[in-house]
Amino acid sequence: MKHASTRNLAKILAFVMLVTLVGCTGKGNEEVQKSDEQITLNFMWWGKPSRKEITLKVIELFEKENPNIKINTEDYPSTGEVAQKLAMDTAEQKTPDLMQMDYNFAFNYVTHDLIEPLDPYVKSNILDLSDVDKSYLVSGQYEGKQYGIPMGSNALGMAYDPAMFEQYGIQPLQDPYTIQDLQQTMQQFKDKVQTPDFYPLNAMFDLPYWLRMKGESFYNKEKTGLGYTDATMIEYLTLIKTWLDLGLLNPGTASTTEKNPLAAGKTAFLQSVSNQMVSIGDEAGRTLKIMNLPTVQGAAAEGNFIKPSMFIMVSSYSEHKEAAVKFVSFLTNDKEANAILKGERGVPVAAKVAEQLSNEATEQGKEQYSFMKYIAKHSTPIDPPAPLSDAVIQNSLKLILKNLYAGSITPEAAASSFRAQAEDVLDGKGEGSK
Repeated sequence: MKHASTRNLAKILAFVMLVTLVGCTGKGNEEVQKSDEQITLNFMWWGKPSRKEITLKVIELFEKENPNIKINTEDYPSTGEVAQKLAMDTAEQKTPDLMQMDYNFAFNYVTHDLIEPLDPYVKSNILDLSDVDKSYLVSGQYEGKQYGIPMGSNALGMAYDPAMFEQYGIQPLQDPYTIQDLQQTMQQFKDKVQTPDFYPLNAMFDLPYWLRMKGESFYNKEKTGLGYTDATMIEYLTLIKTWLDLGLLNPGTASTTEKNPLAAGKTAFLQSVSNQMVSIGDEAGRTLKIMNLPTVQGAAAEGNFIKPSMFIMVSSYSEHKEAAVKFVSFLTNDKEANAILKGERGVPVAAKVAEQLSNEATEQGKEQYSFMKYIAKHSTPIDPPAPLSDAVIQNSLKLILKNLYAGSITPEAAASSFRAQAEDVLDGKGEGSK
């Protein structure tokens, strides 16, 4: 596993070298566009065949409304394949006009001046963001400029089954609720449910969420070190140990082939991404609900954040930037286009579009829309993209947590060991840092 992590990091570092070289070579010709000029745009994205089918239908609709613009497409099965292809295209200075970009690699292009800032097009009304809440746009900004428009949005939450609460006579939690509220409710389930391999909480909520509530972060702003205190980490790890000892948290040792433990009745609470609610509800065969993750008393900040499912960005090398931005605006705001897409890339960021899809959705489908509306008012901006060595550091964290779950290390020792390993990598001393 370590060798695989090193190889992956080497690929990423090679990519950064490529975009650095290209970023210094200057941009392509500026667009001189006429209303009757025949324009061809190239659009690269990733996704399943079902996404390709609906995306091509939307492109056809756009071309019908804009007969002078033709969009050629290039799609790949996965994010990684798009990242690799973009790196190669960038080295040859032939990036597509439009790119579907992931948060984890998009800003490597932004910081090397390879992505067109969109603010001038907003001012000239080519890009209409008037119906988009600012909270959805923050993730696509860098140094005060807008570079990416989310093609959809989602957030982490706690999924639960109302039928299970009713079955055992337990009062459902309501947002906002605390860690203490959650523990008390989990204990009620533990006392009443006799199902083998049942654990009230299927998996611990994410560490970065806990740190954000405490006003801290996983990495510091410079990405040169960790951004939290050991006391905060120990508190989180101690909570894990407490819930393991009480039998409230799944230790990960139960043998099960169930893809969805919530649907199978093996858990009461399941951390989930909001846009997965339809699929897990379909698997359960009944309507499941999602609420925010628990808060702590006296929290310094909201722990949750809105995550862009993906961005659409315009290349700074495009010779037809205005036409490309026009397509971005179309995807964001056109109701007919989004009726075809049906939020497949996440909840649309334009309020009227989201409302339309919510009204047309099934009861289960409506759940993610109401949840995201709540999170938009109960969240803080997403953390900056992680450093290149993040994959190696996350692997270290997984091993530390595995030892904690096994009872072979204390929370204090786990916090100390992880800090030492992470800082070695960030300082350039550990594996994967070179």
